Amino acid sequence: METILLEAYVKKRFNMGLYEFVKQKVEKENLYDYELAGMLNVDRAFVGKLRKVFIIEKAAKFPRRFERNYGAGAVERLIKIIENPDNTLVDVARHFGFSREYARQVYKKIYGYPYTEAFQNKLQLRKRKILANRKKPKQLELLLKIKEKMKSFGLTLHLRIRKHSYEILTNGYKLLVRHALTTVTIGKKQYFHITTGAGPADIDFIICLCRNNGESIHYVIPRHVMPKYGVYLFPEARPAESKYARFKEAWHLLNHENRTKAEIDLAIKGDRA
Repeated sequence: METILLEAYVKKRFNMGLYEFVKQKVEKENLYDYELAGMLNVDRAFVGKLRKVFIIEKAAKFPRRFERNYGAGAVERLIKIIENPDNTLVDVARHFGFSREYARQVYKKIYGYPYTEAFQNKLQLRKRKILANRKKPKQLELLLKIKEKMKSFGLTLHLRIRKHSYEILTNGYKLLVRHALTTVTIGKKQYFHITTGAGPADIDFIICLCRNNGESIHYVIPRHVMPKYGVYLFPEARPAESKYARFKEAWHLLNHENRTKAEIDLAIKGDRA
C-alpha cells in the first residue's frame, strides 16, 4: 500500500514513475539512501528495500568524493575529456593536476573496468583515421587524372564530394572508380584484381584503373557486366582471350545515351554467346 501511495506521489511531484525516479537519483545523480529517503519522506530502510526490488545497486561513493575534491561537475568533465578519441589519461591527469597512474585508478572506479580496453579501441580508431586521411589524397589524385583522360575524349566529368566518397557524373551516368596499383600472379601472367566493393546501388559504369609500369590503363565496364565479387584483368589480353578486353579504354560508351545502350546490349549479347 505504501509503495502505491509513493508511486502516485512521485508521479505527481516529479512527473515520472517510481522506478525511473529511483534509478535516476541513484545511478545518475549518485544520491545516497538517506538523501533519497528525505526527498520521498520515508525512512532509509524503505529506500533500501525499494532498491532491492528494482535491482539497483547503492550509489557509488567515489564520484561524490571526487567532486568534493575537484569541484562540482568534475566527473562530467573527466568523462568529456577521456571520451574524446584524441585524448588519453595524460590529458585527464594534466587537467586535474594528478598523476597518470591516479588517472588510471579514477577511470576504473568511475567506469567499473580498466582503461586498457578503451585505450586499444582508441588506438584502432586513430589508425583507421590516419589510413583514411592517407587514402583520400591518393584517391582524389587518381580521380583528377581520370578527369583529364575523359576530357581528351570530349567527356565532362563532375565530382561531388560526399561524406565518405566521391560521386562521379558524366552525361547523366553515375560512375564508380576502382583501382589496382599492383598485380597478382596467376600461372605465368600478371593480373590486376579489381574489387567492386559495396558502392552505391545505382551505378551505371565502373571505371577500372590499372597502373602498369607507370602507365595507366582504364577499363570502362557496364555495372551489370561486372562480376559481383570483382574481376581479374590482363591488359595484354585480346578480345578472343578475354571478354573484358573490349572494355579497355572504351570511353566511347559514355559519349551518347542511345549509342551507349546499343553498345551495352551488344556487350551483353556477346557475353551470352
